[in-house]
Amino acid sequence: MKRCVKYEISGLVQGVGFRPFVYNLALKFALFGEVYNDDEGVKLTLYGEDEALAKFDKALIDELPSLARIDEILKFELSDVKFHEFKIIASKSAKKHAPILPDFALCVDCEREFYDPKNPRYHYPFINCTNCGPRFSIIKSLPYDRINTTMNEFKMCEFCEGEYKDPTNRRYHAQPISCPNCGPSLSLKDKFGKIVTAGNESVKTAAELINEGKILAIKGLGGFHLVCDATNEQAVSELRARKHRPKKPFAIMCKNLQNAKKHAYICPAEEQILTSNLKPIVVLQSRTESNLSKQIAPNLNKIGIFLPYTGVHLLLFEYLKNDIVATSANISGEPIIYNETSLLEKMGDVIDYYLDNNREIESPSDDSIVFVVDDEPVFLRTSRGVNPKFLHTNFKDKRTILAVAAELKNQFAIYKDGEVMISPYIGDLKNVATYERFCSLIELFEQVYELKFDEIVADLHPHFLNLKWAKEYVAKNGAKITQIQHHYAHLLSVMFENSLDPNKEYLGFCFDGTGYGEKGDIWGGEVMRLSAKEYERVYNFDEFYLIGAESSIKNIWQISYSIILKYDLEEFAEVFLSHFDTTKLQNLKKLHERNLGVFTTSSLGRIFDAFGSIILGLKTVSYEGEIGMELEALYDESIQKSYKFELDNQKIVFKEAFKSALKDDKKTAATAFINGLCDIVTQIAKIDSRDVLLSGGVFQNRVFLRKIINSFKNNSIKYYFNKTHPINDSSIATGQLYYSLNNL
Repeated sequence: MKRCVKYEISGLVQGVGFRPFVYNLALKFALFGEVYNDDEGVKLTLYGEDEALAKFDKALIDELPSLARIDEILKFELSDVKFHEFKIIASKSAKKHAPILPDFALCVDCEREFYDPKNPRYHYPFINCTNCGPRFSIIKSLPYDRINTTMNEFKMCEFCEGEYKDPTNRRYHAQPISCPNCGPSLSLKDKFGKIVTAGNESVKTAAELINEGKILAIKGLGGFHLVCDATNEQAVSELRARKHRPKKPFAIMCKNLQNAKKHAYICPAEEQILTSNLKPIVVLQSRTESNLSKQIAPNLNKIGIFLPYTGVHLLLFEYLKNDIVATSANISGEPIIYNETSLLEKMGDVIDYYLDNNREIESPSDDSIVFVVDDEPVFLRTSRGVNPKFLHTNFKDKRTILAVAAELKNQFAIYKDGEVMISPYIGDLKNVATYERFCSLIELFEQVYELKFDEIVADLHPHFLNLKWAKEYVAKNGAKITQIQHHYAHLLSVMFENSLDPNKEYLGFCFDGTGYGEKGDIWGGEVMRLSAKEYERVYNFDEFYLIGAESSIKNIWQISYSIILKYDLEEFAEVFLSHFDTTKLQNLKKLHERNLGVFTTSSLGRIFDAFGSIILGLKTVSYEGEIGMELEALYDESIQKSYKFELDNQKIVFKEAFKSALKDDKKTAATAFINGLCDIVTQIAKIDSRDVLLSGGVFQNRVFLRKIINSFKNNSIKYYFNKTHPINDSSIATGQLYYSLNNL
């Protein structure tokens, strides 16, 4: 019996080869009808035998294209409707709701063609298809058609147009499709903008310059990378000097997986994410026998590696002798540079040359970063290949809600009609350029999806720039502002990500650097009982002073001294204190005693910094997370010692840990400190007996997180933490949304 069925399909079903996939399935099962895109997703009508329709339904799920994701299928029977062929018809406009996809790394089919001398796109730097290539970086508006992208500047040749219009070809409606005859072009320029060479020859020349020890900028999918020979000690040191980046580790781009394995230990789970269509930077255990410069990651036993993800990178490695440093081209704290004008203005004194191309980037994005724990990827930054991310939820709320997140590691989220849209990584809003990027990205989503916000959810901190933005928006457009405590939002993000029961009460550990407390103090070492409705602060790390306020966050020895004064440890700290000016110590002590120019904090991140200053002898830090990473490098599995952390009413007291650290060697101290933290977390979890949530930047310490996971497993403690969403402040927005959606 023949019948006609209409499908309304939502999810990631545009720009991912979904319509040609449906077309070929329809031909395979002798079904007739039509399929088209609209701003809600894909509309499909099929006419044919019952058995064929059933086979189609199964194949639709089982054989879905790699980039596609179906969130919902609505089906309707149609009477008195017949078709005699199957057609893909033009896009139609409804309401703006189709997801914008992130940029994806080159697929295996395109990579195979890139290396095939007989293929028309052999060594073509901008090769792509519906399964890979640029999306977010080139989109100006929806629907995702070429005319609405920066590729509209390039007229397709007859060959590309033939593939573009052929439903059986994997480049059918691949909007960035091009070839050497009609696509973007490369040019190598000196740091004054003068063209040195053009076309593919410019890549060969660029590689020769890198081999000679020069520093170049190379334009990728979402912006420029700063590049040099990763084995050249002098070149890497020079890059550090020019970029004013004394110790923060550089990421390495390796030619292939075989090369990566020469520099790092790579388990199967790490290999899988490293070679995936995301091609993120993967933080790996480094090999001591690697020939990389020792300046790549000073004092660390970890290295961030990623593989080439565009044809430009593949072509470059055809001529390079070694693997390369590939770090974002930006001034510290600013977003990645993505246009030539800004590059020359801000990086002119850093680079020797730059490899440019004339495909404009509409929206820049950074590389995503991930590490693996317990054979699962844990994301530290979600951008290229991952975000923008669109998630289907079961919420029926009719409001449109914007969560503007925190000020550091900002990443906002929007709820509308049951969908959550999560922006790519933006960065630290204290920087003017990053704040402008935040504003422009919100404007992009507003325009593309025709949004007007009913509610804006923000952090408690009264001086955050995104709260200022929210107040200005409300003054112009009218909306409600809701403010949520920072660490509560952290833990709610875990509930959101893991689809946990909003009414159930959990025990949450939120450990990070800074968060505004209920009374204006600085929190950061918090244990809470919480549901989606409310929370109770049940434990926190014993408060101490930040002497000199924010200046102590960089000058970490001042935090150490504050803790020494708090716990009366001066007689045990004579050796440590002998390295500092006596007058300076006396002045700080007076401020401490008189409670002048100080902030009170319970931050475990700051405790890490203070502890590291004592055992590493560091007076200052040059980048966020430096101490945690160096302590992780010192950790020794063979040392069983644990420092004692004590519970005193609602306080976690760490006096004995610091007293012991003042006399132990640094490897013992680092290991015992992390072991002791793991012990107190487990102890509290066992006392409480609720399921546990973990969130906050301190859990980016892989050794610490892994030990806690193992301890929880050994003690049959059920736990959840952020994985696909970053465990740091980038997940704050989803926690803020989750609160609003559960508290009408």
